[in-house]
Amino acid sequence: MDLTNLRITQINFKHCKDASAVLNHRLHKMQTDLALVQEPWIYKKGIKGLNIRRGRIFCDTNIEKPRSCIVTGPRVQARMLGHLTSRYVTAIQIDMMFDGKEREVVFGSVYFPYDSTDLVPSKEMVSLINYCSHNNYPLIIVCDTNSHNLCWGSTGNNNRGDALLEYLATTDLYISNKGNKPTFVVTGRQEVIDITLATSNIDVYLCNGRVSDDDSLSDHKYIEFRIST
Repeated sequence: MDLTNLRITQINFKHCKDASAVLNHRLHKMQTDLALVQEPWIYKKGIKGLNIRRGRIFCDTNIEKPRSCIVTGPRVQARMLGHLTSRYVTAIQIDMMFDGKEREVVFGSVYFPYDSTDLVPSKEMVSLINYCSHNNYPLIIVCDTNSHNLCWGSTGNNNRGDALLEYLATTDLYISNKGNKPTFVVTGRQEVIDITLATSNIDVYLCNGRVSDDDSLSDHKYIEFRIST
């Protein structure tokens, strides 16, 4: 399977049924291969609205109302890292070719609740990062941080943003956000709170990153990028 050009979409649905339907259409039209989702639409305690043809939805099925998931299209064969997946973190692994060599690449979809009093990053996210560091796996994490920091384009800093940046400085993760185009837009407020993180052994393969102008029907914008090997 040729995964030398993987199209990735990052989005927070804000539990919106219509936002789920829009992404579903993009997957059916083969406009994205991999969707990393936070706050999916939940109905009767499960993720609904993503009727994937020849694809899969990954999330923690042992809990009610998961807050993150990952959706793969038909081109992608992935396996879930169950020991690193929880309500707020979903982790999968995909085999990809880099310069003629096969590598196991890990993808994480992470959500930090805006009303949580816990410090960021979460213990689950730290476990995912440590696991990949220990095994030298390339890692991409997309995250609705609900945290502000000028380093990823926010209009200012807050305590959560400072704590997250301080932690990231101790890791091999790069902040791949470019510019300060808002990722979260509501009436009277625009902010960058969604970030893309990549380890150095895969960051160099990320390209065409952008905040899309396409209507997601959520108060979050699509963030799109490619992995081109």
